[in-house]
Amino acid sequence: VSVSVSVEGTKKASTSRCFVASCFSRERVEAHVRFMLSGLKQLSPGFASLDASRPWLLYWVVHGLSLLGFEYERGDTGGEKLVPAAWYPYHEEVSEQLRSALERAPNKRACLDFLGSCQNPSGGYGGGPQQLSHIATTYAAVAALVIVGGKGALEQVDKAATKEFFRKMQVRQGDQKGAFTVHNGGEVDMRACYLAMAVCRMLGLDTDFLDVEGMVEYIRRCQSYEGGFGGEPGNEAHGGYSYCAFAALSLVGKEDEVDLYQLLEWVSNRQQPIEGGFNGRTNKLVDSCYSFWQGSLVCLVSDCYNQKFGADSCEAFHSEALQDWVLLCCQLDDGGLRDKPGTNPDYYHTCYSLSGLSLCFRIGAPDEGKTDLLCNIRADKLSEVMTKAVQSFV
Repeated sequence: VSVSVSVEGTKKASTSRCFVASCFSRERVEAHVRFMLSGLKQLSPGFASLDASRPWLLYWVVHGLSLLGFEYERGDTGGEKLVPAAWYPYHEEVSEQLRSALERAPNKRACLDFLGSCQNPSGGYGGGPQQLSHIATTYAAVAALVIVGGKGALEQVDKAATKEFFRKMQVRQGDQKGAFTVHNGGEVDMRACYLAMAVCRMLGLDTDFLDVEGMVEYIRRCQSYEGGFGGEPGNEAHGGYSYCAFAALSLVGKEDEVDLYQLLEWVSNRQQPIEGGFNGRTNKLVDSCYSFWQGSLVCLVSDCYNQKFGADSCEAFHSEALQDWVLLCCQLDDGGLRDKPGTNPDYYHTCYSLSGLSLCFRIGAPDEGKTDLLCNIRADKLSEVMTKAVQSFV
């Protein structure tokens, strides 16, 4: 496969390249890995505002690491450490500096124990130990459990209590009927619909305990005149909310309940012709996190059309242009990715930039080389969990 070097240490790969790590030189991969590993240690006081988002921090870090080819040893090896995956392109060239950083990283058991400490007896996970259960941090915790893996990783989840938590969070009457509050007494918006459905998928829960038809109707009312979805009925179409809306519908098999053509037209126009990246709303600046939110949305809608008309899968967006944006404008020499030039890198944008890059290689890539469009965890890790869930009912 021919690979052109666009800037020092960066490779712009064609879509026949299978892995995100193949976009980078070994030195760049290791810089990004060291940056993410810094999120697993004691953080500075500047992160105090994220104290209620600690499962999210863990998810952003371990998912980003897994896309670059670093994961916790599998349970059948008896190991607990972060190591390069067998398919990692530079497996034989890991530097001593990175080996040392991996040795100092928290082991698998520490991650699983931390997540367990965030679970509440009444169901769901909070943003930290003894914090209020929140649908968003419940998703982050369950996704992190799947990624970190290990024997019985999901066995810590009280599925019955989780179902009861979701049932209580769903609005049963009024204008918001079918939607979910994100926590007891919290706000209602589109995120919670998606997050609840994604957790149900990862845990293998049937959604018959919820008012799915009410949720679908609520989502339908959130589609704007532009074609995208707002956080609530009447709001402006937004990339994150649009992904959440359509992904939630896809998770319950109700994609046809909305105007697909208008949605496809709107999301297709979010990839900007000059920058190559996606913006979140009409006339807004490009942001690297929308590489996943909008990139995966256009893939989902395109796949839906392909299935309806029996067409083969094809590129749903301009892959090389998106690679140019992320690789040339959003990564830093010292590691980490940012939303746009002039800003600092962070774990959130690093995670979703890498997730967006993985979409460029989804056609023909093995499961370990791509992220799942509906749950945003590596496809092979999700498949393993879902296979176990099916086997448990046999």
